[in-house]
Amino acid sequence: MVIGLVLAGSPAPAQTPGTAAGVYTVANVPVDATAASADAAREAARLQGERQAYNILLARLTRASDASRLPSASDAMLNDLIQGFEVGNERHSAVRYLANYTFHFRPDAVRQLLRGAGVPFAETPSKPLVVLPVFANGATTTLWEDPNPWRVAWNQRNAPAGLVPLVMPFGGAEDIAAIDAPRALSGDSAALTAISQRYDGADVLVAKATVTNAGAANETVAVTATRFSPGSGAAPQNWTGSYTLGTGEDEAALLARAVAGTVAQVEDAWKAANILDLNQVATVTATVPISSLQDWVGVRRKLGAIPAVQKADLMEINRQQADIVIHYVGDLAQLQLALAQNNLSLTGNPPAYVLAPHSEAASSGSIAPASSAAPQGFTAPTVPAAPANPTTPAASGAPATLH
Repeated sequence: MVIGLVLAGSPAPAQTPGTAAGVYTVANVPVDATAASADAAREAARLQGERQAYNILLARLTRASDASRLPSASDAMLNDLIQGFEVGNERHSAVRYLANYTFHFRPDAVRQLLRGAGVPFAETPSKPLVVLPVFANGATTTLWEDPNPWRVAWNQRNAPAGLVPLVMPFGGAEDIAAIDAPRALSGDSAALTAISQRYDGADVLVAKATVTNAGAANETVAVTATRFSPGSGAAPQNWTGSYTLGTGEDEAALLARAVAGTVAQVEDAWKAANILDLNQVATVTATVPISSLQDWVGVRRKLGAIPAVQKADLMEINRQQADIVIHYVGDLAQLQLALAQNNLSLTGNPPAYVLAPHSEAASSGSIAPASSAAPQGFTAPTVPAAPANPTTPAASGAPATLH
């Protein structure tokens, strides 16, 4: 097992599930343990973090309906599954230890574990999904305007990363110009394309929440959500859900539960479409149109980020094209879907397939969906919140001491 150390005060580097390594990495797992000594607390915290990370990873890869069939973790199993870990934001006292761990799992070992348990799983990451939370209360429908408690609930969502990275838009002038609530709800193609291109060609989730009996004990939120893939030709996907105020809940908690339920529906649908049969291995020959060597390098880099692609053999290359053989797991439709998440299109018929970047791939005017300057909730919610610090961590490289 490889151990890495990130200096205190610096969170462990986060990895979203965008590559094979990222899918099997669980980042920033908060731990807090108390024991008879600092060393014992540290060991207890690591074991606690391993189990949390294991549960997060299996929930990421498998469908909710299979949760009861997942293998229970043991220390010996986790030692085999975990390739290494990194530690960040360490704080301790004589008997207490807090930190954030990032665990790297061995993909083949996890696959073997799930296959042995007979649990189907998916490991293909979706392209990011820009969320447009439309709130309807009576005759009023809002997206960017305040108040919009539905948007607040999405911004405040704090959960481990799944296979579908979620992006909350800035809500600035350019977003407002790109799309509004009526155009979002009508599925306006031009507006959806505009907001997609604002965030590097991401897919778009229009999530409408309609509140009835607001303020009453039986307050209800009805959610209709539609996923659009602008420019891809793919049909929209739709989900619905209804949530009623529970005992002790306020509206904020009700909306947070509706957000979690909607995300679960989106994630489960993605997994169902991308369950891989590892016994189904195939190849496809394709031509990649290029105008420079860098064009091929870019396509090769994208292929390397797709877990279902085992390798891509370059057979011949000239100034106009590269001829390649892609070795992949699953069926051809799953490969095409995985390629689409990386803005690549595989078109044509055997043996004349063509692999090329999507024409609507990020334009020079687009902006990246992850930024350290982004407002709360803008980036995909990949990092669980660190535990509250009893004291401010030391600014030096040494772990902070708790008093």
